[in-house]
Amino acid sequence: MSVIEFNIDDAYIQNIGIQTIKELMERQLSLLNTQKIGEKIIHAIQESGFDHRKELEESRSEAWTEYKAKYLQLC
Repeated sequence: MSVIEFNIDDAYIQNIGIQTIKELMERQLSLLNTQKIGEKIIHAIQESGFDHRKELEESRSEAWTEYKAKYLQLC
């Protein structure tokens, strides 16, 4: 783990407190990490050639065919 030091206005610290600033920075860093992981996932999916639109359309079509066979032939 690394330690980062930076200057923060004393008035700001007095208004919101050190703990609040620490929690804010931790949340922001966690969000940044999550965004980077998401970007890596998107990149990997794109490189794999996976076409989510095609897969979604095929799944919809299969579900509709199954639904029609089960429920619409009873009418």
